[in-house]
Amino acid sequence: MDNRPIGVFDSGVGGLSIWRAIRKLLPQESMDFLADSGHVPYGEKMTAQLHELTSHIARFLLDHEAKMIVVACNTATVHSIAHLREKFPHVPFVGVVPVVKTLSSRTKTGTIAVLSTPATSKSPYLAGLFQQFAPDKHVVNVGCEGLENAIESGQVRTRSTTALLERHLAPVKSSNADVVGLGCTHYPFLRSRIKSLLGPGVTLYDPSRPVARRVRQLLVANGALAENTHPEFRFYTTGDAGIVRMVASKLLRIPVSHVEHVDLR
Repeated sequence: MDNRPIGVFDSGVGGLSIWRAIRKLLPQESMDFLADSGHVPYGEKMTAQLHELTSHIARFLLDHEAKMIVVACNTATVHSIAHLREKFPHVPFVGVVPVVKTLSSRTKTGTIAVLSTPATSKSPYLAGLFQQFAPDKHVVNVGCEGLENAIESGQVRTRSTTALLERHLAPVKSSNADVVGLGCTHYPFLRSRIKSLLGPGVTLYDPSRPVARRVRQLLVANGALAENTHPEFRFYTTGDAGIVRMVASKLLRIPVSHVEHVDLR
């Protein structure tokens, strides 16, 4: 038994989709969530910048006694998780990667689509996933510029976000794709909108539940499951605490009463 918290972080509030899945699967676990909103979006940063930012975040979470760290961000996982594992070799890290293997096994048309940030869409890591798991599939790879920021500001049901979605989904709609992977942890909060725009013939997949299952698997293997009858959930941000509190409450549909601003420098 280990009642210390699980540390979870993202470039902003998108990683709350992972937080939500972990809370549902492991209701006795406490969690510390850090939204690096002061440096969002990660999708437009260089790898060296991401290494520095994520190292500061990991150190902060470990200083708050995290027993495990979940990198609840596709871009940070793709560019930084190997660096973090090397820098903190005794810490279990769980990352988030686009569900290319699942898409490849589920498609009936032979065409798959992945929606992600511009940085993830252009990354060698994602190209490697396509080569490894979908070499015989037609791939529609869409870098959705601006979508992460829209969700960060809580614009889930606005006309401007709908216009962004319509533009980014156009190549998917004009293709024969029948499965779509949500390759950014922000995007599950737009799941119903995306599903509505793509229609009933397309199935969406996101990694939140598989990540939660991986967290449970590692905790069981390490004998580190918690038995908190009253788990604690603490929220931090490098950005505007008031905005993060408002947007987090809106996305999770539960009141997030307190978010603490932190400076990691």
